[in-house]
Amino acid sequence: MNWEQRIDEALKDRQSQGLMRQRAAVSAGAGRWLESESGRWRNFAGNDYLGLARHPKVIAAWQAGAARYGTGSGGSGHVVGYSEAHRRLEQALAEWAGYPRALLFISGYAANQAVITALAGAKDALVADRLSHSSLLEAANLAPGRLRRFLHNDIESLKRQLSRLLWSADGGD
Repeated sequence: MNWEQRIDEALKDRQSQGLMRQRAAVSAGAGRWLESESGRWRNFAGNDYLGLARHPKVIAAWQAGAARYGTGSGGSGHVVGYSEAHRRLEQALAEWAGYPRALLFISGYAANQAVITALAGAKDALVADRLSHSSLLEAANLAPGRLRRFLHNDIESLKRQLSRLLWSADGGD
C-alpha cells in the first residue's frame, strides 16, 4: 500500500468513527464572542482570556507600534529581532513582577519548551497529567529527564507514579 492509499484509509477510518473535524469560519472570534451566519456564542476556546483583543486602547497601541516599528520583528530575537521596545518591555515586566530580569518568548508554547529544557536534567523525573498541554509533553519528551505520565485528573494514578519514582530512587529499581 503506498502513502496515498494509507492516507485515504486513515481518512475513511476517521470518517467512519465520526472523528473528522470541520472548520467553521467566524466573522468575529478574537474576543469573548464567536459570531457566524448561524449564530453567536460565548467563546471558551480562544486565547483572549481578558477580552482585550478588541479593546480600543489596545488597538490604538498596536497601531502606534506598527507605525513606529513596522509589522514584523525582522528576524529572531537572537539575530536582529530584539528591539529597544522588547528590552523596555522586559525591564518593565521584571520590575512589575519583582525580579531582576524577565525574558519574552514568542508564545506560551515556546516558553514551556525553553523552561523545561533548561531545568530538566538527565537524572530528573518529569511527572505529567496525560492530558497536559502538548507543549509541556513535547518538551518533557525531548528533555534529558524521564517522563512519567498519569491518568488525567486521577490522584491514585499520580500516587502510583510518584511511589514508583520514590521506590526507584531508594534503589529498588
